[in-house]
Amino acid sequence: MNTSSNFKKLALIVSVSTLAACASQQQVPEAPVAQQSSLPDWVMMPVVENGIADTQCVASKPGIGLNYLKSTATSLARAELAKQIDIKVKAMDKTYQRMADTNEGLSVGSSFESVSKQVTEKNLAGSRAIKMDYVTMADNTQNFCVMMAMSPEVTKALFKDLVEASGNQSLSPQNEAVLYERFLAEKAAKELDAEFENSN
Repeated sequence: MNTSSNFKKLALIVSVSTLAACASQQQVPEAPVAQQSSLPDWVMMPVVENGIADTQCVASKPGIGLNYLKSTATSLARAELAKQIDIKVKAMDKTYQRMADTNEGLSVGSSFESVSKQVTEKNLAGSRAIKMDYVTMADNTQNFCVMMAMSPEVTKALFKDLVEASGNQSLSPQNEAVLYERFLAEKAAKELDAEFENSN
């Protein structure tokens, strides 16, 4: 009788422990799954190889016409292209200054930054809208997005105009290639962008 009672108690304890273990397992939250953006790549990361690109979106609300949406998004994207160019020009200036410090006989003319505004305005006219569409954003609002780009040819012409306008025309082909690579470098642009934001 006593043995049977002890067995029942033991069985009850095992059952309770098993239920508690199951309950604790059920309460463990699952690791969050990283959500992938449903937005198209040309909106999230606009890229043109050896060129410059940016996408801007504006909210599409009832009563706002397509022409207004296109012109507004286009203007915003062009303004962002100008900012990108400004950052790239700063990278060029830093690189050229290092070249002048280490290479004897390399004359230093005007900074590229000092002539960039007029050169940029001239070459921005060559930028084109290469993609545009209505896009549903993560919060389910509808936007109209425009991707503006400067083709590799226009970007190269911009670089050449910067060198010519600055008077720094004593560049060897090798030095010019280094500067152009620096001008196109995404990493350098991001570093300078962060530096610019921290200074404000």
